[in-house]
Amino acid sequence: MKAVRILHVVAKEATAVSLADLSAAAHLPKPTAHRLMFELERLRLVARDPLTRRYRVGPDLEDLAVEAMRNAMSQSGRRLHMERLAEKIGERINIGVMSAGRVVYVEWVDSAGPLRIAVPAGTQVPAHCSANGKLLLAYGPASLRQRILAASPFVAYTANTITAPGALARELEKIRRQGYSEDNEEFLTGVCCLAVPVRNRRAEVVAGLAVMAPSARLPLDKARQHLPDLRACAEAISAELPPKVRRSSRNGTSRPKREPRRTS
Repeated sequence: MKAVRILHVVAKEATAVSLADLSAAAHLPKPTAHRLMFELERLRLVARDPLTRRYRVGPDLEDLAVEAMRNAMSQSGRRLHMERLAEKIGERINIGVMSAGRVVYVEWVDSAGPLRIAVPAGTQVPAHCSANGKLLLAYGPASLRQRILAASPFVAYTANTITAPGALARELEKIRRQGYSEDNEEFLTGVCCLAVPVRNRRAEVVAGLAVMAPSARLPLDKARQHLPDLRACAEAISAELPPKVRRSSRNGTSRPKREPRRTS
């Protein structure tokens, strides 16, 4: 339970956390926290920066989280919502999450058409040139945006890829204003995408729902006509996310938030 409490603290922090802060947040003595972090680092569930000596989510925990989300989605009604949307639009529908500054597709429904876009399972897509990536950057923590922008100039995958930090920053501002993101052949030549946010019960954006299609068959101006359908599907998926929980300040565990007592 102590190790689980520590993982909760590390996972919910947007930036790497020091051992002292980790110990305080998990309500553990510093020697105990240090011993547990050593074991968690050995298991690759956490990783320690060699310069700052701060801890962040480790590679095996990231893989576990992505696999858990992928399997949870396939076992819920979200797949049905996505299948209906894919059938209506006639194109591939993706759900993507951010992992280590890149987009990972955790669920998708392929197009029924003869021309399909093949994206192998586990493919990680750069955030700066994908619709889901730019969407999750726009709505994600400021620290993530700063880290990505500081890594410029960005790799140009096509002639349309945004490579300058100022241009990407302006694009992210535009996304926050309009509520959706576009990929105008920025990652794959001849492929465009349109993405809308999926939110949890606290209205935080936790994933992106996108349509991906050949530009010749569904150019962006036609894709925008399906924004109401994309948003309706995203809202249906958001409604199925787990209810808000309230954390105990004593032991770091969580319990469902109680409904207010009804009076007659």
